[in-house]
Amino acid sequence: MADPGLISSLRREEQRRKRLLFAAVALILGLILGSGGVLLVLRLWNAKSPQVVSASAEERARMLVSQGQRLTKVKEFEKAWADLQLATELAPDMVDAWDSLGQAYFYGGQTVDAERAIRRCLEIDPAYSRAYHILGDISFYSGRLAEAKKYYAKAGKRQRILARVALLENRFDDAVPMIRQLVRDVPDDPYVQVMERVLRAGRLTPELRLLLEPTYVVSRNPDTSLGWRLFYSGRYEEASTAFGRALRRAQRDGSALIGRGWALLKLGTAREAQSDFERALLAWPSNYSALNGMAWSLKAQGQSAGAAKLWLRVLELPHRPHIEIAESLKGLGMVAYKSGDYLAADRYLTRSVLINPFDQEVTTLLESTLEKLGPDEG
Repeated sequence: MADPGLISSLRREEQRRKRLLFAAVALILGLILGSGGVLLVLRLWNAKSPQVVSASAEERARMLVSQGQRLTKVKEFEKAWADLQLATELAPDMVDAWDSLGQAYFYGGQTVDAERAIRRCLEIDPAYSRAYHILGDISFYSGRLAEAKKYYAKAGKRQRILARVALLENRFDDAVPMIRQLVRDVPDDPYVQVMERVLRAGRLTPELRLLLEPTYVVSRNPDTSLGWRLFYSGRYEEASTAFGRALRRAQRDGSALIGRGWALLKLGTAREAQSDFERALLAWPSNYSALNGMAWSLKAQGQSAGAAKLWLRVLELPHRPHIEIAESLKGLGMVAYKSGDYLAADRYLTRSVLINPFDQEVTTLLESTLEKLGPDEG
């Protein structure tokens, strides 16, 4: 007999998978029809009853991986972890499932679990070079550049990150030949474009350093990990307490500091949250989570212009795509809407809802924006 709980879970995941498929269709139609077309497609989907299809365990696992990846991008980590864990149970030797689970853990503040999942990829396929790249990223964001370089070397040809590390270590002469090759090979890459500007300037200016510095911080502190799990389950008071314990053990735990800022923001204490984000940005000025959190803190205190500047900065970072984009677009759309700039609001909110079709607040505000614009412009 099939497990009723598993069947129920798979049905729910299939429904969500179909929502994502419809969001992709909405993206295509949105490009053709504008934001009104996006909302029309989403409305049609919401009115339609999804059907469950039969599939093999591996096919279901791939569906769950796709869904989990999408949920990771919009910070729905509890759902993403559940989807991806189930995918690894259905297909224990599927590298993509473990890879995606590792990334979801990583972005959700679960560093130790992330490393464990990525190492499982290497157990399945020792030649899976991408695993070394991800382990290198974890070391890079931990500030352990020497360890990061060893992993990147195992990952194969990774000139971009090695050139970036060389510049951050003030080894300009070592970086120059790698950057020149990158400009020839991948001139459209955002990081390569920044490094080309470094070449033209003849040095790494403070402005360009901001664009090359790590955009993320990680922690192996168990209290920090617990804090993020509590945060993403909506238990903000408990999360704040866990992050506070982590900071008492390690004052420079950037992940705990940013996490406490987000927990305080959710608890309605924006000024206290701002203080934590400010401290984080002093040490990690390009951290996109701290920038986004700082922006929402300012907006909560009525400082919309300052918030908008920070959200624009988040969108200008070369690291793309990343998990703060949808919220930053949402914030810019809200500021534009409040100021009466409905064309700008339409532009930002449409992009936000295409990334995160689950955010009903964005959808509602976009509908209101289209009403304000009228049929000709909407």
